[in-house]
Formats: sequence, C-alpha cells, structure tokens
Amino acid sequence: MAKTRSIHLARQSTPPLRRITLRVTLRDIHPPVWREIDVPDSYALSQLHRCIQLSFNWLDYHLYEFQFKERRFEAADPEAEGEDASRVLLRDLELKRQSALLYIYDMGDMWRHDIVVRSLNTCTPTEDPDLLAYLVDGARAAPPEDAGGPPGYANVLAMLSGNRPRDRELVAWLGPGFDPNLFDLRAANHSLVLASAWGVI
Repeated sequence: MAKTRSIHLARQSTPPLRRITLRVTLRDIHPPVWREIDVPDSYALSQLHRCIQLSFNWLDYHLYEFQFKERRFEAADPEAEGEDASRVLLRDLELKRQSALLYIYDMGDMWRHDIVVRSLNTCTPTEDPDLLAYLVDGARAAPPEDAGGPPGYANVLAMLSGNRPRDRELVAWLGPGFDPNLFDLRAANHSLVLASAWGVI
C-alpha cells in the first residue's frame, strides 16, 4: 500500500507536459532570418540550444548563452559565470505567451537571437508523450559560421546581390550553391525530428 501511495504522489508532483512554440529571430539581419520551433517544456536549455543549432544550420563549435530576465545560462564549464544550461528546464522558467529570451551564439561574431514564446499547450496525459522537437516554420538561410556577425554577413549579401564587387575568396568560402533566400522546411524539420528521436538533442 505504501509503495502504491508513493507512486501516486510522484505522479501528482510531476507537472503535466506542455509543448512550447518559440519564434527564434536573428537580430540585425535584413530581411529577417527566423525559425519557429516546437518543443516539450521538459527540455533543458542546453537541449533548446541544440535545436536552434540544427534549425539555423550552425555547427555548434562556439560558446553560447541564454539570458532571461536577470539570469544567464551557459554550457557547463569551470570558468562559466552563468547557471548551467543543462540543469534548467524550460518549465522551470515559468514561461508565458510572449515571454522573451535572448540566445547568443559565438561571442566573436555575436549572433543574437530573440526568442519569443508564441504558444503553450498542455498535453493530454498519455502513456507515450511526444518528446520530439519539430521545426514548424521559418524564412531564409542562416548566415554561414564565422561570417563576421551581422556586419560581415551584410557584406556577403551585398556581394551576392551585385552591390559590391565579387570576391573570389569569399565566394569559394561560401561554397557552391549558397542562396540566402533558401530555406527548406521539410529537410530542416526532418533533421531536427531525427536528432531528437535518436536522443542526440
């Protein structure tokens, strides 16, 4: 009887799973580059970081941090000044619709992403809750890694649009077929769902 009661109390103490849709928009890029990501609120901020990396086609070899109100969250590191992003779940932040966070990736290029909560939906209790991440929508290709932040990427866009001379080295660095207007939702969502299904998020 005691064991049954303890299991019942444990279930009661676990908050119902919610799914959160987040609009993630790169600052200072025009036209805007953005993604909408739908994740369970049981994800840690470190998992959201990986979702953003996949959604923006970043390569995850730079430092990152989240800022929410007066708090900062970073990857676990002895020299990190912020809280451990792997120990803070989205539900811990008590987010509401229109709550806003800041996500910074690559402290050299300083890619700042504004994150806004678009919707929160409480899931119906099931034996097999949906714990996958989904890419719902988006627009335009993300800048390549190490493009020099918004000013550097503005130079890339100016060159590609013909507003500045073509730089052969820069063209070679971009690689064949880079199109700033291209965003393949189907392919990007497939990558995100597969990564979350494999447990690498």
